[in-house]
Amino acid sequence: MQMESHSELFNEIDEIVHPRSIAVVGDSPKGRLYWLKSIVESGFEGPIYPINPSVESALGLKFYKSLLEVPEEIDLVIIRVPAKVVPEVVKESVLKKAKCIVIFSSGFSENSEEGAELEKKLVQTIRGTRTRIIGPNCMGIYCPESKISFRPDTCMEPGPVGFISQSGGHAINFSIVGKTLGLRYSKVFSYGNACDLDSPDFLEYLAEDEKTKVIGMYIEGIKNGERLISALKKAAKIKPVVVWKGGRTEAGARAVASHTGSLAGSNKIWEAIFKQTGVVSVRGFDELLDTISAFVSCPPTTNRKLALVSISGGSSVSNTDFCVEEGLEVPELSRETKEKLKGYIQEMGTSVKNPLDLAGSYNYPGVLENVLGILGEDRNIGSVIFEVQIHYTSLVEKLVDIPISNIIYGGMVEGCKRVRDKSNKPVLIVIPRTSYEEKYKEVKEIFIKAGFPVFLSIASAAKALHNTIKYYEGKEKIASYNPTQIIF
Repeated sequence: MQMESHSELFNEIDEIVHPRSIAVVGDSPKGRLYWLKSIVESGFEGPIYPINPSVESALGLKFYKSLLEVPEEIDLVIIRVPAKVVPEVVKESVLKKAKCIVIFSSGFSENSEEGAELEKKLVQTIRGTRTRIIGPNCMGIYCPESKISFRPDTCMEPGPVGFISQSGGHAINFSIVGKTLGLRYSKVFSYGNACDLDSPDFLEYLAEDEKTKVIGMYIEGIKNGERLISALKKAAKIKPVVVWKGGRTEAGARAVASHTGSLAGSNKIWEAIFKQTGVVSVRGFDELLDTISAFVSCPPTTNRKLALVSISGGSSVSNTDFCVEEGLEVPELSRETKEKLKGYIQEMGTSVKNPLDLAGSYNYPGVLENVLGILGEDRNIGSVIFEVQIHYTSLVEKLVDIPISNIIYGGMVEGCKRVRDKSNKPVLIVIPRTSYEEKYKEVKEIFIKAGFPVFLSIASAAKALHNTIKYYEGKEKIASYNPTQIIF
């Protein structure tokens, strides 16, 4: 999507995620120089100013006793000092005209009334200035394009996924685990207690951000419900928004209050909000990752009819149940498709139906490439879920004592590409758990590098596909919706 002009909020946050200089306050060898190492090892190219009166130097960088001793301008300040010291550092940050302060320190509104009062002081200090706060009690910003991160081991290759998280832990997990699924990120925000910048601010920013194609969110509570609803509705009209709401149960809501000091709200109200705004609601971390992977890697579709391809008749039965339970359809293949498939599939032990049980034909070189391509051409089929059973292929390779697995997997990938690229239909790859762990990693990487989403089970793939279809079905109901706005 191309924006002719950006809002003032967009420009403000865009400057924050692209800082020219960074100061880290309170890092020390005792704390393993966590923040300093994260910034240095992420490859940040601007000046870095460590602040700690007890340290002379580390990592080749000179330490300053206070922010006010730094002779140059500072765009971003990261604070990791005790809560009672934070207000003074915030005052110094304002005097240095910092654009943003990330407060990692906890011990504020999530902790006690005294902490809540401290938090109010922070807001009062920045009021009327151009300095903004992310946090406290948060991880802050991960932006590969700017080479800044809240971890030293995140992937610094930019991508299309934006993520907003009230939880620092979930922001870390999403960033670290997501990269193993081939996800790459535009911006990730961990905002914690949100005393200043809040989830609607980051949501509006990512909605306008041309480099973000899919938005994920983890929310526990909210301070301004009307603003969040408006931001969700606006963003979901432009690009997919996938939301995981924490604190759905009474016990979970109590945990929210002690985690970020916010109110969780009624689960029924939240579900109504998600339905009205057109966002995709998910119920856990795995579903969040799976659904975003499907949005990133699959062409848009509202066709609920799919083809299931596997090697086992037994798994075909249960796999069909999983898909139908998600509101998907596993229809009969056309007569023309069946006739074409018979030319590639053995008669014994196989089934030219849907689900397609290939049995002994599964591991014959060239079979899957052609079978998948034929399924993609069937006008009655909107997508394909392909189950890759590694232990069957590994056994065949062991029995014939010839390294044929790369040929077989290469054919699988080519067949999947024919469906996706020539027929413009989603292909979801399922690689179940196996005792061949090294081969699992290798095959998973083959499909991820080819641009396909990979799942651990048919059930998780079916759920992710259902979620994407539900989103696009909702968009079809909006007359102003323009499908060219979403480009993957």
